[in-house]
Amino acid sequence: MNKILVVMLSVVIGVVCGSALVVTGSESEEDLCIPLGNLVLEAPEGVEAQRSPVEFPHSQHFGINCKSCHHKWDGGAEFLSCGAAGCHDLAEAPKKGEPDPKFRYYKNAFHKSCIGCHKTMKAENKRLEMTQVPLGEELPRTGPTGCNKCHPDE
Repeated sequence: MNKILVVMLSVVIGVVCGSALVVTGSESEEDLCIPLGNLVLEAPEGVEAQRSPVEFPHSQHFGINCKSCHHKWDGGAEFLSCGAAGCHDLAEAPKKGEPDPKFRYYKNAFHKSCIGCHKTMKAENKRLEMTQVPLGEELPRTGPTGCNKCHPDE
């Protein structure tokens, strides 16, 4: 069951901006600086956001392999921002019918990865409830899937 949860949670982190994590130049884990608490995820500079920024609880996702979200990280170099050239750097949504290769539009990348993982986890919890969960055992908490849970009204 733990393996399933790790896989599901890894999808959530798949899109979190790498700019929040810094590696100091060596590949030693001792040099890895991981921010605790909440990170603020917001629209790129110059983009007028329609909703409030998202407070992402980074430390609640530490059970997931870093490369699940920081998918271009080589394990030793400094993390690049999600908005770095060639990653999730499109500030405007593709026009209807145009493809969004590898979710280059920043908003699609976050929504697909985060919400997709949360929905997968909820479905797995429901399946476990119906089939395998011993009485009294708690299922893992899942993240939000609704707009206002991530983007609270200001």
